[in-house]
Amino acid sequence: MSVSTFSSAFVHTALIQMGANQIKVVSGKQMVITFDLGNGLDLVYVLSVSNENKCFLQRARPYPMVHGKFASTEEILPFIERDYHAFLNARNSRNYGTFVDVARKTLALTQKMEELFITHNLSPEDLALLHAQCDQMDALMKEVAHRSPEIYCEL
Repeated sequence: MSVSTFSSAFVHTALIQMGANQIKVVSGKQMVITFDLGNGLDLVYVLSVSNENKCFLQRARPYPMVHGKFASTEEILPFIERDYHAFLNARNSRNYGTFVDVARKTLALTQKMEELFITHNLSPEDLALLHAQCDQMDALMKEVAHRSPEIYCEL
């Protein structure tokens, strides 16, 4: 049996120092972390820690995004800090609302794709059409990234 070295107090303190304004401990091993971005906007994470001290992080707001497994809380805290500062910067953009809307639509498409796949017997031709559309979207995102200036956030 493995023993966790997770310290809720350490993580709580580090998150508060980072700028979190609300931390709810759902169980001894799960936290809901809220950062206030201003203007009624929140950045919310759900952090789960296993008995082996492995962390699983997902962003709940402004749109859900799984960030996956991290080896430890020491690894996850810098990730949250970078993400938080990136959203602090992004919220100042006049395009922030549109960006969040596009992100939510993309997630909705993923859910619709899954629903379609598990509830219908798709033909190879229809799957090829969907695959081609995904490739076009990927190419468009690369094109947009190439012509758009990169943003660097300072911590």
